[in-house]
Amino acid sequence: MKQSQISNTMDIEKSELYMSDIQQMLKDEKMFQRYEQVYKNKLYSLILLTLTHKSFDEDQAIILFKDIIKHKKILEKSLHRDVGISVSTLDYLQNIKKLFNHPAIIEESTSNFLADSTTKDGLTDLYVRDILDVFLRKEIENSKRTKTNVSFAMIDIDDFKHVNDTYGHQKGDEVLKNVGKVINQNTREMDFAARYGGEELCVVMPNTKIKEANEIANRIRKEIKALAFDDFSITVSIGVSQSNKGTTDEKELISLADKALYKAKKNGKNQVILN
Repeated sequence: MKQSQISNTMDIEKSELYMSDIQQMLKDEKMFQRYEQVYKNKLYSLILLTLTHKSFDEDQAIILFKDIIKHKKILEKSLHRDVGISVSTLDYLQNIKKLFNHPAIIEESTSNFLADSTTKDGLTDLYVRDILDVFLRKEIENSKRTKTNVSFAMIDIDDFKHVNDTYGHQKGDEVLKNVGKVINQNTREMDFAARYGGEELCVVMPNTKIKEANEIANRIRKEIKALAFDDFSITVSIGVSQSNKGTTDEKELISLADKALYKAKKNGKNQVILN
């Protein structure tokens, strides 16, 4: 890439840098070096501004960014998955450096923050809802730019209220914990699994068409059905949706998956329905 092309990609005067630009630089060391040649130490301040909507001086930004990359590798080694630069930044600046009272990741299209005190749900070991919203939104934006698809699976534990009412909430927590474990074990490094709320969980599958997403969803469904508890078993219903060039935002993708999930429930549960 020529220096003039790099200048066109990043607008320093407006301090704009897309998440997909950062992700691409992290994958391509030579590309990163070329950006450094053009923007010098300003690059690190710009990256952190995009990730956090906070201003850092150049010297501080260099140190923080390199430490975030190290932290990202530690998280990935522990979780056995690609956690992404957004989550790594959030976790490091909040939980390690204690720089923010409330961790936040900025939306690229607005100046609103999404905040939460943790990045992982303590019970299921899946990511929290706020992180999901940011991740899904950015993946949809990236899919539009790269002309790829994002698939989304909404997973609901069938008759979960019956489990809580019959066996108690501690047993319900055990179910959620084991379901979360199955989901983590049966998703790819590129995927992003989160607890949507209550007994609803979900998986974002970047660069994935719905046919492949269906295979992943059915693998999760079968593994959960095979779980053995003291004197009962469980099943899940799953709705899957796929983005396309007409997809406007993450709400639309979630709504489509939710409608498919409703059909799965209505049709007898323990199945995957595509929308």
